Amino acid sequence: MSVDRWRRRGSIASNSDKPHSPSLTPQDADNAAGKKPRVLTKALRSLSSSSIDSMPTLQARSSNSQRRLHKTPSVSGSMIERLHRRVSRDSSTNSPADSCPSPLLESTHGSMELIKRGPLKQDSTGRKARSDYIVLTDQCLSRFASVEAARVTYPQLAAHEEPSIGRSASSASLSSKASAAAENRLEIPLVAVVAVFVDNNAAPAHVVEVWWSSPAPRLACCRTQLSFNTAKDRDDWLVLLHRTCRHKVRQSSLACVIPDNVRERIHHIVSSTETVHDDSKITIFPVVRRVMSPAKSPLDDTANSSDGGTSFYLAIGPFMCYFIEILRSDHATPPSDLMAKTFSFGTVTLIRFQASVANHQQTFAMGFRVPFGKETRFTLASVHYRRIIDTVMKMDRILKPTWPQHLQQAIFEIRGLSPPLQLTSGNDLGGLDISLPAYCAAYKVCVPHWRIDWTTPSQPCFCLLPLSEAKTYSPLQLLAVFKALRYNGFFKAVSFADVDLSPLASRQDYSQYGDTVVYASANRIRIPDDLYHILSQASVLEQEIHSLLFASDSIRSINLSNVVGLYEPKTHIRRMITETTTFETKTFELLRPIMELLRRQLSHCHSVVLTRNPIPKAGADDLRDTFSNHKVRLRRLELAHCGLVDFGLSDIWTALDYQADSLEIIDLSNNQGNVKFEIVCNALSHLRRATKLCIARNVRLATGLSLFDDDTLATWQLQQLDLSGIILNDATVESLVNYLSASGSQSLRKLCLDFAGLNGFQAARLFRSMGPGREMEVYMNSNRIDDGVTDLCDAISAGLGPWCLFLQMIDFAREESYVKLLRALAQNTSIKCLSLAGTSTPDAASETACQAVFDFLAKNNTVRYLDMSGFDSKLDEGRLGRGFSRALGGLRHNTRIEHLRVRSQMLNINVGDFAGALGVNRTLRTVDCSSNDLTLSNLRYLITHLEGNTSIRNFSAFLGHELGRTMEKSISDATTPAPTKRPSMMSRFRHEKTSQAQQGPTLIQELRSEWDHAIFQLQCITDENLRNHVEAMTSDAASTSQASLEGESVFAAAFGGLAADDLAGLKIVTSRRSDDETERMSLHARTDSSRSTAGRPDSVGSSEAAASPSSEAGSSESGAATPLDVDCGVEVGPGLQNGQEQWTEYGDSPEHNYTYADGQDADVGLQMKRYRRFQGDPTDRIEEEDHGHEDRGS
Repeated sequence: MSVDRWRRRGSIASNSDKPHSPSLTPQDADNAAGKKPRVLTKALRSLSSSSIDSMPTLQARSSNSQRRLHKTPSVSGSMIERLHRRVSRDSSTNSPADSCPSPLLESTHGSMELIKRGPLKQDSTGRKARSDYIVLTDQCLSRFASVEAARVTYPQLAAHEEPSIGRSASSASLSSKASAAAENRLEIPLVAVVAVFVDNNAAPAHVVEVWWSSPAPRLACCRTQLSFNTAKDRDDWLVLLHRTCRHKVRQSSLACVIPDNVRERIHHIVSSTETVHDDSKITIFPVVRRVMSPAKSPLDDTANSSDGGTSFYLAIGPFMCYFIEILRSDHATPPSDLMAKTFSFGTVTLIRFQASVANHQQTFAMGFRVPFGKETRFTLASVHYRRIIDTVMKMDRILKPTWPQHLQQAIFEIRGLSPPLQLTSGNDLGGLDISLPAYCAAYKVCVPHWRIDWTTPSQPCFCLLPLSEAKTYSPLQLLAVFKALRYNGFFKAVSFADVDLSPLASRQDYSQYGDTVVYASANRIRIPDDLYHILSQASVLEQEIHSLLFASDSIRSINLSNVVGLYEPKTHIRRMITETTTFETKTFELLRPIMELLRRQLSHCHSVVLTRNPIPKAGADDLRDTFSNHKVRLRRLELAHCGLVDFGLSDIWTALDYQADSLEIIDLSNNQGNVKFEIVCNALSHLRRATKLCIARNVRLATGLSLFDDDTLATWQLQQLDLSGIILNDATVESLVNYLSASGSQSLRKLCLDFAGLNGFQAARLFRSMGPGREMEVYMNSNRIDDGVTDLCDAISAGLGPWCLFLQMIDFAREESYVKLLRALAQNTSIKCLSLAGTSTPDAASETACQAVFDFLAKNNTVRYLDMSGFDSKLDEGRLGRGFSRALGGLRHNTRIEHLRVRSQMLNINVGDFAGALGVNRTLRTVDCSSNDLTLSNLRYLITHLEGNTSIRNFSAFLGHELGRTMEKSISDATTPAPTKRPSMMSRFRHEKTSQAQQGPTLIQELRSEWDHAIFQLQCITDENLRNHVEAMTSDAASTSQASLEGESVFAAAFGGLAADDLAGLKIVTSRRSDDETERMSLHARTDSSRSTAGRPDSVGSSEAAASPSSEAGSSESGAATPLDVDCGVEVGPGLQNGQEQWTEYGDSPEHNYTYADGQDADVGLQMKRYRRFQGDPTDRIEEEDHGHEDRGS
């Protein structure tokens, strides 16, 4: 606003020199302010009410100027107005010099220390050119219309000036005018000053802006402009103003300058955005937002209205920075009623902080940028700018504790500030536990799932876990992980296995500051210019892989298996996609930064896993060139299932000769290409430190020549060897036999010889070379062992061979071979984990074969993990036939098997012997009999016998998708009318047809309820057994130790399915014995809520059944479906359900006549909760076995 207008506002008096009237409370003042203004006052305000330099308080309405305009007392008006006028007349007789100071001032004006005084630039816009006068003290800054008015308020000014000569007016007249002008001064307490800075937008540029907070009761921010004649005057005043304000800021607390309601409102804003456990962690600063605009006149004051304007605050929380605008309000306004506009930014997204402490500038600029977004910049000013700089720098260091300090200096461009040495404490996991939440909060995404693996060769290993249900992480979630791991010095390895990184592939993120490319490591090693040029144009995925490996000095291994989305994360089954060009491009983005760093020796990483990522020809060439470099020293290379063709795979094998002295783990299995025998033999003969060799389907052996050099093989300390898909000749088998017989092979734990063309003689030689009960997993799936099966059975009968054997998918040409194998296994005393899944006779099993199965189950006392599942596909079948279910009666006499899997063996044909055996067996822990097309009657018959079992704690009768399909089939069969004869004349008068039509929906609901009830009963049985087992473990602390569970992990991991899930649950319980029962059961994902319905009657009204959750859309959406069948089984007598008679011969069970039967005698109207699994859906072992040979090398 113009200075002339400011002078003419004689109606506005300063209240800093006037005490509050004791008879006028703040509430009365508000009421008085709300009265209708008087006529002359209203007219006077209309002169210039749109712009002022200060925000007067409410008492300004009763100033001396207003009182002079109303000399004649009015008989009208309220009592408050008359009282107000009376108090004003009494107070007008006091001298301004003797008046009481403002509550924000510590002393009277006469006792203040004068720091500087002087005139402002002359205002020539008015009728009479005059210049204002300002006085700076240690308490406030005052602006007067004349020097005479300043002398009235500050009498000490006279002592510093020479006496005036030749006054033209009388002393009394001048004193009266000066007193009136003194009362109209503009006074700014230094403690209320928010910012003082040069207004560069003004023309001419000799203007200083002063912003301050309005005193109570108004909540607003005001400003004024001080125009000086020269730049020197402006700078001198600016220096003194800064120095005085800084001294005052140091003396006062930051909390006292923030109104209580504003502080509470800001705390609520921060707490609603991020978790704040302590409000003291939130720092609030009053600031001014500077808006750069075209040049304007210094007298064009567009500041706030007569009541002030918006207040600005900068709040710094644990993870975020907040710029908050509080609209003009009142100190008495409740915090929730304050109108606030908030801009929040993650502290870690701060890319520029520009300020200066070398000159007297309180202005600073903050720039924030989220990846793939634009920069948001704020130019602010505050007298607390030094505290703001220090606070933001400390928060940046806390949230990025391992980042080099020179990178922080690149963000904070603070002129005149020497780089401080900022140390952080409590940086567990290299600061990941605070950096990752900070980045996720800044990017406004959920924290991804991760864990630490301490079992890897390079440990600890950070593992990002894939999401379930075919979901992928968002680009910002992935970036949060990469940013948090950058410069981390704690982890020795990182794994992104089965996590789809495609959201970052082929995406660009440009920044004007070039901060998307890490060009300097933690040790300030810089990348070459040509590499920087490549990375600056690369995708985000390529840049982040480079940043991860280059910035960290600790990472030695990186696992990027199956990260482009070509394979299913859980099953590792290849998706039905013919065109792989897009996936190859993504793999190349992974590959190129790793190879560039290895070739230039800019990374400490020596282990690379790229399994199940299709590698293009350019990538294969890059691998060849890198491995051919003598400076590169790799220890681990895994490129399985990468689609490498002949030329690419051959080039890699040729280049491996240069890595022979360092390579320990090689996995090139299951690629499309085939390498010449000579190339592979040459590379293998030079290896010196091999511990894992997986070369399945890489080579075709020459006749009569061994794949291995015996001398070289004897020096290896192999832990895993995979030669699957390679037809082994006698020479190679002889080399393996010699190696297994040597003491150097004792470290071998897994031997995979699937599809290796082995016969029984060769397998027997391998078993004899292992010795009795070798602690090893041996996979000999899909081999023709009919020839020499007698020799093999002799070795097995003698207990020679491994303790974990997989003979899956073996089609015997003669049934007698299968019988010999079963009889040999019955006598074996070393095998603890056995899988015969898919292994069968040429035709349906005869009585002799079924008797062999019965004897094996009844007599073997060693096998604890057994899989006798069948195999069924459109083109092939590997099942034992209908008699197999009766052979399972041998489980009655077995006291060793704990985990049993019998899928796809047509148990629905005759489930009687199997159910009876389960009822009396006391050692089984998990049973998986899914994929057997069990009907409702089968299931209920099983449940009847399981009620007497106290050991089975995991039972899978259906897979998730299988249960829903079975239910729908049973409903369809039940509602499809059977063909009938042509109705007679008499039947037309009957009402059966109408009755059947009305029973259709009711029957469907009843069937669903029947299935629900059956599954519910099964769940209750296993829940109870599990609960009892956990209680027994808790009461006997020595019964199951963590060490013993670790020993079981070898078998559970190889066997998979329910056994692995059961062991995982037991480990959790064992590690938390001290927890209460509720917490223990929650660890097993069990609830007791189902018990509330267990005691319900067997009959429930149809209305209740209709309201059951199981009636919603068939309840098949959860995978724990409900369907119903009308089939029922033959129930056995009560005396046979609990008895444990001994039958020594196959087929002697009194229940052998149990046959498949249809009926419609099922109870109806039962209601139950929706089926819930104990530890998730069981793993489909058959599907795993179909592809298991492809995974064992990885």
